[in-house]
Amino acid sequence: MGIKQKCSRKYTMLMRIYIFMLAFIVLCAAVIFGVEGIRSGAFAAGGVCVLLCAAAIAAPVSSGRITYARTGGCISIERGVLVRRRLIINRSDIRYSEISGSPMERRLGICTVTFFTGGGAVKLRGINSDDGRRLNYLFGGEAAD
Repeated sequence: MGIKQKCSRKYTMLMRIYIFMLAFIVLCAAVIFGVEGIRSGAFAAGGVCVLLCAAAIAAPVSSGRITYARTGGCISIERGVLVRRRLIINRSDIRYSEISGSPMERRLGICTVTFFTGGGAVKLRGINSDDGRRLNYLFGGEAAD
């Protein structure tokens, strides 16, 4: 197998930012819909605690477990926290591929590469933009023919 590469640490930071934004929205919703008394405070405190724990624990664990390796004419993608799944995609099975990313991902220099095969779309999230362009060139477009 080739050299294993992990998703970028910037992707973990992006996941934490998204979770903190959700915690802020939950807090604002508790204030806006403000049920009088203890229920509003319990809702806000519980929601914010759950989301902050997710930012501290779940984001780094889940994004740190995404690895991929490129060897010869195939790419191997491993992901999953509790149950590891390995996808091996041959170059001949890929119809085309595309690179996408939100404005925040582009600002951080990371992207998502989607490989379209006969069985469906396979997404590889949180990799560096240079690696994404290289994978898109090697496994999609003219190189796959």
